[in-house]
This record gives sequence, structure tokens and C-alpha cells, in this order.
Amino acid sequence: MFAELIGGVMSLNVEQKAATRREFVRNFELVGVTPAQVAADLGVNEPRIEDVMNLRNVRHLEDAWVLRRYLMAKAAQQGVELVAFTALRGKPEDYWFLDADRVNAMMLD
Repeated sequence: MFAELIGGVMSLNVEQKAATRREFVRNFELVGVTPAQVAADLGVNEPRIEDVMNLRNVRHLEDAWVLRRYLMAKAAQQGVELVAFTALRGKPEDYWFLDADRVNAMMLD
């Protein structure tokens, strides 16, 4: 159910993309952050965060995972429970095609 790997590129199906977008929006609300705040925290511009939230202009497979990691860290600090991600589940280390170091360092560019 997670995602297919096609020619070395991860692709989510239409339902997974829609669910992931909704989950990002809801989790931003739950932790009380805006794309502008997240952008400042991660050292990128706001449109970059909006692109990742909407799964547009993906530069690295890890981008959505970085944003998920950020939200998980914020939720843990606040004692908030996030809405579970249906496509982005488990640990990045569990997926050979992800650079877990990039995710754990919360690197977006």
C-alpha cells in the first residue's frame, strides 16, 4: 500500500497523494504552525514548504519525509498526537531508497 518504486522514482497513487496533502494540512493545524514558520525553522522559503505539503516540484524523495519528521518533532514537544500518515509510515531507515540521514537532519533545499 505504501508506494510503488518505478524506475528508481517513488510514486504515490492518486488516493495516497490526496490523503497525504490532507494529513499535512491537518497536522500543521494540530501543532499550530504555518508554512511561513516551518520555512523559517528549516531555512527555506515559504513556497518551498507549500510545494512539499502539496507534493509539487519534488526535488528529493525525502522532502515529504523531512516535513513529516519536523511535524513529529513539534508534536512530541507539545504533547500533541498527529493524524497518522497513510503513505508516509514507518521509519525512513526501513526504505532502502530513502536517505535517512537527510530526513533525520531535516534537510530541505
